[in-house]
Amino acid sequence: MARLNVVLPAARTLVTGGAGFIGGSLVETLLADGSEVTVLDDLSSAEPAWRERFGISDRLTFIEGDAADADLVRTVMAGHERVVHLASGTDIGGGFDRPWLDFRSGVVATEVVCEAMHRHRVRELWYASSGVVYGRPARVPTGEGDGPLLPESHYAAAKLAGEAIVSGFAHLYGWRAFAFRFGNTVGGTSNHGVVHDLVVKLLRDPTRLEILGDGTPAKPYVADTDLVAGMRHAAAVVRSTGLLPLNVGPEGVITVRRVAELVIESLGLASESVRMALAGDRADGGGWPGDTPLVSFDTTAMRSLGWAPAMDANEAIRGAASSIAARYRGAGSPLMTSLERRAAQVGGARSR
Repeated sequence: MARLNVVLPAARTLVTGGAGFIGGSLVETLLADGSEVTVLDDLSSAEPAWRERFGISDRLTFIEGDAADADLVRTVMAGHERVVHLASGTDIGGGFDRPWLDFRSGVVATEVVCEAMHRHRVRELWYASSGVVYGRPARVPTGEGDGPLLPESHYAAAKLAGEAIVSGFAHLYGWRAFAFRFGNTVGGTSNHGVVHDLVVKLLRDPTRLEILGDGTPAKPYVADTDLVAGMRHAAAVVRSTGLLPLNVGPEGVITVRRVAELVIESLGLASESVRMALAGDRADGGGWPGDTPLVSFDTTAMRSLGWAPAMDANEAIRGAASSIAARYRGAGSPLMTSLERRAAQVGGARSR
């Protein structure tokens, strides 16, 4: 698809959750624009070396803290022109036993951010939502106007509630706001998610690969760089006020089993040398409670703006798997899956 030649103007930007792997990719581009960027993050899921990719910049300010801390956010918000609200839980399965984590990071933090924006007259917000807000829709592929939206996890419910909060503020006060419904995002700096976890398992034991669920859940997979490019593109070309929800990802879906095959190939292993083991007995085939079995995007809205991802899902998965493996091999970091990371942490992760 031909793309519009767009330029995103520099602006003083607050990025909540900016130390996460999506946040890091976004901050890198904002600094390249010439923007002054403030990152607010509690570092609960950030990699220790997250700042190294930016070098030394006098236009980057980092503040360690919780986006649900109203007093802190009101103070930090002063002087900004644009907010990108990425701070969120990333552990959908972990919400089964600790639903308050998703409520705090998804609902409370979004209300706090919006109230602080209103107080300081900030009128542009990019909100990180998710394709899981659709639940099990009547129409697949699913467009932004399809419904009813019936989330199937605390995480998904919190994301949808966050969209509603943003919509109320945006329409009341004339904001220009976006709810970007992310596909499954993959990238070389990720420390969670299915691609990351499959790589970790294969690095430990290249002869056996455990897959949570029965391998049939199917999602759209998008590279973090493409996701960031899509958000930037929409913000550069859309001028209307109110809240605009947008699916950001490729057309089509890939099953978890196919993801596993791609990861095996990307690590240079022969498929016949790896025994796949399915773990789980859920009737819907999911790997954990709240694992939506099918997310499939109708991407007409983003394509009508002149944007499509540079990589298809296969390319995004292969690139992410290769980069994650190289990172672990080079740094000698502990090999931990998302489940193991959850067990090791007291609180929920809030970086994206």
